[in-house]
Amino acid sequence: MVLPPKSKEKVFEELLQDLPPEFKELAIEFKAFTRFRKIKTVEELLRVVFLYCGLDLSFREVAGNLTLLDERITVESVRKRLKACLPWIKALLVEMLPERKLSGASFRISFLCL
Repeated sequence: MVLPPKSKEKVFEELLQDLPPEFKELAIEFKAFTRFRKIKTVEELLRVVFLYCGLDLSFREVAGNLTLLDERITVESVRKRLKACLPWIKALLVEMLPERKLSGASFRISFLCL
């Protein structure tokens, strides 16, 4: 039996529940979220990361999705915001993954080829 695919919103809500409670504070601490212009909340910023990394959308597609949801944003702005998220995402992964999985392995994240 084939189950119907989950909506993007449902998947995003499930992913939010799996994050550590301090993910918002980490975003501010690692300067991933510093301005409240186009992307107004940490959750919106995380949605941008998931659209780019999880759904493998291009910068242009992510900018288009954000424009449809709320405000116009340029492709270059999306690229810069994602680049600023790299230290935050690394810190989140260290929080979420057990230490034994990280030790001995080369821990490297290269989801942004910028």
